[in-house]
Amino acid sequence: MNRFNHCRVTGIAVCCLVLAGIGVWARQGRGPAQNQPPVPAFKSEEYLLLGNATRGAGEPMIAVDPTNPNNIIAVAMGSLQRIIVDGKPAIGNSEYHRTANSTITWLAVTHDGGMTWDVRELPILSGKLTRCPDSFADVTKDGVFIAGCEPRETASDPDYWGMSAFVVSHDKGKTWGPVVQMISDYQLNRFAPGLKPVSGAFPKDSPTRVASNSPWDRPFTAIDDSTGVVYGFAQGGSAVTTPTTRRSQAYITASTDGGKSFGTVYSWDSPEYPQSSRGNAQTAGHGVVAVAYTASSVPASENATCPCPVLGISRNQGKSFTYHVLKNLMPSGPQAAVAAAQPAPEAGRRGGSGLSALSMDPTKAGRMAMLKSEGARYSVSISEDFGQTWSPFVVAGTVPDATGFSKPAFEFSRDGVLGLIWRESYPDRSYEIWAAISKDSGKTFSKPFKVSHGRSPASDPYRNSGLFGDDIQDLCMDKESIHLVWGDSRAGFLGVWYGRVRFSDFEF
Repeated sequence: MNRFNHCRVTGIAVCCLVLAGIGVWARQGRGPAQNQPPVPAFKSEEYLLLGNATRGAGEPMIAVDPTNPNNIIAVAMGSLQRIIVDGKPAIGNSEYHRTANSTITWLAVTHDGGMTWDVRELPILSGKLTRCPDSFADVTKDGVFIAGCEPRETASDPDYWGMSAFVVSHDKGKTWGPVVQMISDYQLNRFAPGLKPVSGAFPKDSPTRVASNSPWDRPFTAIDDSTGVVYGFAQGGSAVTTPTTRRSQAYITASTDGGKSFGTVYSWDSPEYPQSSRGNAQTAGHGVVAVAYTASSVPASENATCPCPVLGISRNQGKSFTYHVLKNLMPSGPQAAVAAAQPAPEAGRRGGSGLSALSMDPTKAGRMAMLKSEGARYSVSISEDFGQTWSPFVVAGTVPDATGFSKPAFEFSRDGVLGLIWRESYPDRSYEIWAAISKDSGKTFSKPFKVSHGRSPASDPYRNSGLFGDDIQDLCMDKESIHLVWGDSRAGFLGVWYGRVRFSDFEF
């Protein structure tokens, strides 16, 4: 696959560059026909893909077509860089919630491996659904594109309703089908009996009600190639515990018809293993779904001090799970009591320590990888039996001068290569994007590879999409390369940059 920067150079500029090149070679006593093209300064490719000075881009996701790696889809939250309320600049989530079209889903599709991109808005909003944050994308093993977000009502009070939903394309992103609701305020009857998700504002009958995490918050998808099941997840929901109190609860639902519809919505946790923070990680493959979260308590037989990390395994599409404490993530000795008193980390996004991601290997049933964040280092442990036992952790990514790591993305490719990307930050809040891969199922990793060609500065307060959308970044892989998307401010505003590194350029 031969891919070039999507920026174009005018014919005059090309001519000047060619003539300059001829002059250099002539002075060295050689003609241009005898020489190879100059070696680029960077082995990685990168460029600004989504966003501009008016509407930025953040929290991107990317997926590559396994039937043709030249077909790639990327999405991102497209939020207005500045909101004007009553003639004055306003920055904050509340203004975005009250402003129609303040956030849309950017859609970028290429059919030539990134030489050119079709960039537009994902056609998913209509009627009273006027905002669409938390974008996501996926591609099935047959090359069907999936792209979605959280279509929401725009309201002046906290009673906004919405859903996690997507649209499907069978022609590589040229046209899109009807909206499919994964988890929705408009389909609360799909929740399993006994579940009481918070929907809209909370408490519902109180004059002081406030906007609350809805059951569809922070959606993701996972596709089990072995069964064709498309899973929809929501990491950021809440459950009603009393009329005036709530707690975190994540949700899962499954589509067995290729994404045309979804069935019952189940919770990740159980009364014996109640969730105490946002869902941490999810993955699927070989007829199995795995989820991980922090539990506030567990059965006494676990002999664990909680809050504690829990792994749930389902073999019936999320209807029920078997659970156990992830003892390899539990501190021992005097550190245990101290750790139990600390707030549970959320997927390593803020540079804390703990479980950051899970990924199922599509090439080997039972094999699953776990990513652990440890300040400025990421380590990986491998299970060969769907999480019952785990190997010792090995270092997957670290850089000597790093002051902090954050926002990792981590997954197996459809060919069994394990990829990791992360954001390395510095004291002035600038950062760079790094990557590493494993070709032996997580036993060893390549040397860290710096993907970005320069540091992103700290975000400009006037061009940062109101700080509304830079929590995650993403990766995908084909047979030869790793593709990355991340939020970056080098253009003078928060936009999404695309990068690519060939596997052959990683050093081991």
